[in-house]
Amino acid sequence: IKDDLTAALWEEKKNRIRVLKERRSRLNQCSKHYTQSVGMVRKLMAHLRAAPAQAAEEAQALVVQMVDELTADQEATVQLVNLKHQDENSYFHAINVVALALVIGQKLNLEKTQLRLLGMGALFHDLGHQQIPTQILLKKEPLTRPEQKLYEQHPRYGAEIARRIGTLPPGVIEVIAKHHEHADGSGYPEGLKGTDIGLLTRIVTVVNRYDNLCNGSGSEPGLSPHQAISRMYSKERQSYDPKVLTTFITNLGVYPPGTVVRLQDERIALVISLNPADLLKPHVLLYSPEIPKEEAPVLNLAEEELTIRESLHQSDLNQDQLEYLNLSDKLSYYFQSPQGSSR
Repeated sequence: IKDDLTAALWEEKKNRIRVLKERRSRLNQCSKHYTQSVGMVRKLMAHLRAAPAQAAEEAQALVVQMVDELTADQEATVQLVNLKHQDENSYFHAINVVALALVIGQKLNLEKTQLRLLGMGALFHDLGHQQIPTQILLKKEPLTRPEQKLYEQHPRYGAEIARRIGTLPPGVIEVIAKHHEHADGSGYPEGLKGTDIGLLTRIVTVVNRYDNLCNGSGSEPGLSPHQAISRMYSKERQSYDPKVLTTFITNLGVYPPGTVVRLQDERIALVISLNPADLLKPHVLLYSPEIPKEEAPVLNLAEEELTIRESLHQSDLNQDQLEYLNLSDKLSYYFQSPQGSSR
């Protein structure tokens, strides 16, 4: 019996190592795609002034590629890497918003043509930032009232630039013009509400807010993915389309992948994938310094009957914990579609 038990434990360990290796290699693959996409965004934004039509074409090609990558792979993993280079932050933000918007658009059963419009709108949503002084965009303190007023014009400026490009469809221009409008009329620049805001825009509004909360802006520090979702649901829910917000939370989870958590038994873990049957009990990678990180245990909290006590911010961890959980490369969150989910 002892030998059988040893063999079973050894088998489980080998299996765990294999699963982790596969997950790491998928993340590395995604990381590569992601970095390439960011490079393409940087290039096409540089072309915008001199050759706007060419830039719009390059954007179309990038979005078509991202839509195809997502729809071709049922188990699509979109990894969003949060490398905080101040001057490049906007490129990373643009790709994060495109990828998450496409995931939600797919879950809402949008057709491919709609997904492409959604991707283009998400990619160009902050086009109007070109007209806002850099010192306002990068300011570390709260904006003064006049600065805030000027900043709130960026959707309007963006729509003007988009119209001048001449080849962007009306659906894309609408996303650019209205991505800060809210369902309850509390948004800007027009204070629109409800049906005055199209579905594609309502999707971009939710994912844009989520990514901004995770990254932090100005004097606001970045939140953990769980804290961002919690704030949007508990404090800001009336601002968003209920169906879009629910779809977003159902697919990112209450504790999105990449969230660091403290379990009820005080152990620290990293959420690696959702449990669609119980969003409060995801699969986690356990911080176990006595075990090599390649062999770190992965727990299904539903099976272990363990609960999460709280979510932690990466700044709460020491260097050893960051490296063990593979967070030292600033991986901030990624999305993995729940297994067997229908698209």
